[in-house]
Amino acid sequence: MGPDGSAGPPSSFTLRRERRQPTALEAALGAVGSAPWSAAALSLGNLLALGGARKRLRGYPSVMQCTWYAGIFAASAVALHTGDTTNGSGLAAAWSAIWLFFNARNAYRAPARQPKLLIGLHLLNGLPYAYKYAAGGRE
Repeated sequence: MGPDGSAGPPSSFTLRRERRQPTALEAALGAVGSAPWSAAALSLGNLLALGGARKRLRGYPSVMQCTWYAGIFAASAVALHTGDTTNGSGLAAAWSAIWLFFNARNAYRAPARQPKLLIGLHLLNGLPYAYKYAAGGRE
C-alpha cells in the first residue's frame, strides 16, 4: 500500500509536486492574520464604543453587544498569542463578519464619525483573519 492509502506506489506527479511561493500580499495577509495585536485592537475598539453605547447614541451597538464583542475579540487575541492560529483567526474573522452584519447599517447612517471608524476597524481586521483561516495549513 502506498503512503497516500492507494493500492500502488505513489505516482511521479505526487513525488514532484512543488509548493508555490506565496505572493507578497499573501505573505502580508498571513502575517497579519496570525498576529494577536489586531484582534486586541478590535477588543479595545469595542470597549471604547461603550461610551457611546451607554449614552444610546445612534450608530453604536448596545452596551451588551460592546461588552460581548470585546470579550470575544480578546479571547481570539489570547488564542492567537498562544499559537492557535486556526481558532484565533476563525474567531476574529467570524465575529467581525457578525458585527458587520448586525451593526454596519446603523453605524453607516450615524452622523458621528466614530461608528464609521468601527466599520473600518472590523472590516480591515476581519479580512486578514478570514484569509488566514481559509488558508489553513497551506501557507
